[in-house]
Amino acid sequence: MLAPQSAMGRTRLLEMLAYISTEIHKSFAPFFQGGSDDEKRKSSDKLAKRFGWIAGQIQGDFLFGQTLSVADCYLFVMLLWAEKTQQMVDPKLAQVRDRMRQRPAVKTALMHEGLG
Repeated sequence: MLAPQSAMGRTRLLEMLAYISTEIHKSFAPFFQGGSDDEKRKSSDKLAKRFGWIAGQIQGDFLFGQTLSVADCYLFVMLLWAEKTQQMVDPKLAQVRDRMRQRPAVKTALMHEGLG
């Protein structure tokens, strides 16, 4: 995948941010807004497919290779939500989540939020 610094890389970055916000983020609504069991099941199915697509896009340690991007940070939050709501994610995504957790700034932020 192209580096986010190139014109095409910036386009891919924006594409990924849009995908995470519109296809992943919103799919968690039933879990945080008192959805029915049926709504949660349907959302779980959607999330599995959408997280699966993202897993197929990973080109290294992070979404766009070896360099962390803002999309990785957003994805990390969604992966924390997935963990909280017991969603299954591809092992590649679990590795990204775990790699992010090891970053010093993330450790500090999680600790300050009472999540670490």
